[in-house]
Amino acid sequence: MKTKFKTLFLLLFLAVFSQTFNAQTATCPSWGPYLEGFDMANSGELWYSEAMADNTCKKVNTYYSTLNFSLGPRGGYAGIQYKPNEIYNNIFSMWDLQDSNVPQCTTEYVAPNTYVDGFGGEGTGLHTDNPMPWTPGTWYATVVRRWSIGDGKTRIGFFMYNYGTQKWKHYVTIVTPENDAKFTGTKLGGFVENWNVAASKATRCGYFRNFWSMNAQGNWSKPARYTAAAGTGSWGAETAFNNTAIKVTSCGTTPAPAGSSVTFNSITQNGAKPSTALPITVATVTPSYNTGSNSMNVAWTSSETTSPQLSYKVSLYTEASWGNGYTPVAVVTGIRPDQRSVSVPLPANSQPGKYYVSVVLEDIFKQTSNFGYNSLTVSSIVQPVTVDPNAFYRIKCVGSGQYITPANYSTTANAKMVQQPLNSNLAQQWKLEKAGNNYIILNRTSGLAIDVPASNITNGTNLVQYPKHGGNNQQWVLKAYTSNTIVIGTALSNMKAMDNPANSQTAGTNINIWDQDINGTAGVNHQWILEMVSANAMKSANTILSENDQLSTVYPNPVKQGETLYINLPEDNFELKVVNVEGLTVRSQHVRGGKISVSTSGLRSGIYFYNAKSATQTISGKFTVQ
Repeated sequence: MKTKFKTLFLLLFLAVFSQTFNAQTATCPSWGPYLEGFDMANSGELWYSEAMADNTCKKVNTYYSTLNFSLGPRGGYAGIQYKPNEIYNNIFSMWDLQDSNVPQCTTEYVAPNTYVDGFGGEGTGLHTDNPMPWTPGTWYATVVRRWSIGDGKTRIGFFMYNYGTQKWKHYVTIVTPENDAKFTGTKLGGFVENWNVAASKATRCGYFRNFWSMNAQGNWSKPARYTAAAGTGSWGAETAFNNTAIKVTSCGTTPAPAGSSVTFNSITQNGAKPSTALPITVATVTPSYNTGSNSMNVAWTSSETTSPQLSYKVSLYTEASWGNGYTPVAVVTGIRPDQRSVSVPLPANSQPGKYYVSVVLEDIFKQTSNFGYNSLTVSSIVQPVTVDPNAFYRIKCVGSGQYITPANYSTTANAKMVQQPLNSNLAQQWKLEKAGNNYIILNRTSGLAIDVPASNITNGTNLVQYPKHGGNNQQWVLKAYTSNTIVIGTALSNMKAMDNPANSQTAGTNINIWDQDINGTAGVNHQWILEMVSANAMKSANTILSENDQLSTVYPNPVKQGETLYINLPEDNFELKVVNVEGLTVRSQHVRGGKISVSTSGLRSGIYFYNAKSATQTISGKFTVQ
C-alpha cells in the first residue's frame, strides 16, 4: 500500500508541476492577433482608423498596424512602432506585385526626417519611416487617401491626426504605377505584432477604434462588426473605454480566448463620419507680382487643426471682374496635398491696377474650404519678352545707346563682341532662335552665335562669336525688365548677364558678362533693347540691303490708347500694315516716306508689329499700346 500511495502521490505532483510550469511559460500567437472591421461599404477612396498604445503594456519591438489595405492589385500597410532606444515612429509602405531589386513604387512627397527605402524578407516593396514621435496614452487617427491626376498612375497619401495636439500632418505620398487604382474590399484590418519574439514574449497591447471607409462621393461607412483572431499562443481581445474601443493583447502567459476568434457586434461608434473630419480652413493668402514672368505668385496656409488639403483652386481677378460677380480672369487648379503656392499668369495685355486672388481648397474628406482671398495693387505691368522668329534685331545698350557688333564687323569665329554706334552694316543685325525657354543669338552676316568662351563665367569674360552648337554657353535668357528693356542672362548662371563694362560710352568697348541677378535690379549697362529691323529672316545672310533699310523711328512708344503714333520712314512708297500678336492685320494703308501718323483708336492694349514694304525694301518694328 505504501508503495502504491507513494507512486500515486508522485504522479499527482508531476501533473500539478507540469500544469503550473506550462501555465507560467510565456508564448506568442503563431500569427496575429488581427482585428478587422467587417461589412464596410462606400470604400474606394479612403480608409480611416484610430489607435493608442499606453505605458501599461507598451513593449519594445512592437508594431501597431492600423491600416492593412489593398489598392488595386497591390497591398499596403501603415501604423506606429515602438523601437529600441525609445524611438516612437510611424511607417507607411506599399508591396511590389512581385519581388524586385528596385521598388516598383516611388515617393512624390515625404515630410522632413522621413526615411525612404526598399524592404524585403516577406516580399519586396517601398518602405517609409518617420520618427515623429508619438506619445503613449494619446489616440492617433491614421488615414490613407488615394487619387489620380490622369498621368496613368495612382497617388496614395498617408496622414495622421494627434488627439493630444489636435493637429493633422501629411507624412508621405507614394506613387504606384497602376492607372487610377481604387481601394478594394469590404473590411479594414490592423494587428499587434512582436517582431522580435526571440528577445521577449512579454505581454504587449494596443487599443483600436473608429474604423471608417469613404467613397468618391464623400459617403462614409463603418463596420457592422469587429472580429479579433490569432493563431496558437497567448493573446486576447476585449472591449475598452466604455465599449468604444477594443483592447488587443499579444504574448504572455494568459490563455487565449476559447476558439480562434472573438467577435464584437455592438461597439459604440457615434456619428456619420469621424469627429476629426473638420472641413479645411484657408488661414492666409499672400499674392506677389513676378515681373519676369508677368504672373501673380499666390501662397497660402491652411489650419492644421482642420482636415488636410487634397486639392486647390486659385483664381485671379481684376478689380472690375471682382466687382462683376467675382468672375476670374485666370484659374489654376491641382491635386497636391503638400503644395502651398502656385504661379497664375496674367492674361495678355493686362494693365496696372488692383488685383484680387482667391484660394479654395478641398480636403482629403471631400469637404470644401472657406473662400480665402487677398488683393495686391500692381503699379506697372511688364509684359513677357516676345520675339518674332522670322525677324532680325539690333541689340542696343540702354546706357550707351550703342549696338552689339562683331569687332571690325568680322565674320570669323572667336571675333569679340563690341559696341558700335548705329549704322547700316548687316553685322549689327541678329536672329534670335528659340532653344527651349532660352535663345541662341545668331549674326546675320556670319551666321555665328554669341558665345561665352570655354563656358567661363568669371566676371569680365569677353563674349565672342562662334559656330552654333547649342550648348548652354550659347544660350541666353531674355528677362523683361521694363516695358521695352530686357536683361540678357547666360544660361550658364542666373547670376551673370551681358554687360557694357562701367557703362562705357566708347565705341569698340568689349561686351562681357558680369554679376547680375537675372531677377534683380539692373543698371543701364545691363539693360538692352531689341529693335526689329526686318521681318524677312529667310534672306541670304550675304544679301546687301539698300542704304534705306535702316532702323525706323516710332514714337511715342509706348503710346496711350487713342493717341496718334508716328513712324518715320525713308522716302519711298510703302504699303504699311499693323499686325497684333495673334497675327491679325488691324491697320493697312498706303503711305509715302517721312513722318507717318497711325491712329490707335480702337486698338486694345498690347504689343503690335508694323511692316512697311516698298518695291525695294521692307522695314519692320514694334510698339506697345497702353
